[in-house]
Amino acid sequence: MAADLTDIELWVNLKKGDRIALNNMYSKYFNSLYQYGMRMLQDENAVYDCIQNLFVKIWTSHQKLNNVDNLRNYLITSLRNAIINYKATESRFQKVDLESNEVFDLKFNLESDYIKREEDGQKGKQLAEAMNQLTGRQKEIIYLRYFEEMEFAEIAEIMQLSIKGTYKLSARALEALREIMKIDKSMLIAILLAVRA
Repeated sequence: MAADLTDIELWVNLKKGDRIALNNMYSKYFNSLYQYGMRMLQDENAVYDCIQNLFVKIWTSHQKLNNVDNLRNYLITSLRNAIINYKATESRFQKVDLESNEVFDLKFNLESDYIKREEDGQKGKQLAEAMNQLTGRQKEIIYLRYFEEMEFAEIAEIMQLSIKGTYKLSARALEALREIMKIDKSMLIAILLAVRA
């Protein structure tokens, strides 16, 4: 029965002190959070720690939490902030600027599940190589838009951009990919959609 609850119902139940709601949120969103976190940190233990700390923090402050309209966005945004703070406090990392290419490091290779799904192996390889040439912010917006299938308003909230800025960044990222791959925009979109499908 609890598995049938909407995100808003889960959040309301969590705020009332329902541990099952917390467990259900964790189970439902762990994979998305883990995939996103690994692209920011590339350190499995640190990502696990950041996710665990996020859910502990949510639980310990559950009575004081505000309502959320979009639980997935809230969790990804919270994890993103937690990882940036983690990087800033680690001695091996300097304070990370949100505009820095180091914030998001989406690594694509031929072993990627997404790339394996691409029917044309050559196009998959070309996409992987092209993605690895983008800036961190460009990789992040392509990942959120085409692999997490988020709307621009959701991406704007996570990346702390205006919606207009999100559209601009997306357009620049697609144009950079198009130029690197030397294909037209419609072919690029078709490849991105095929890889995600």
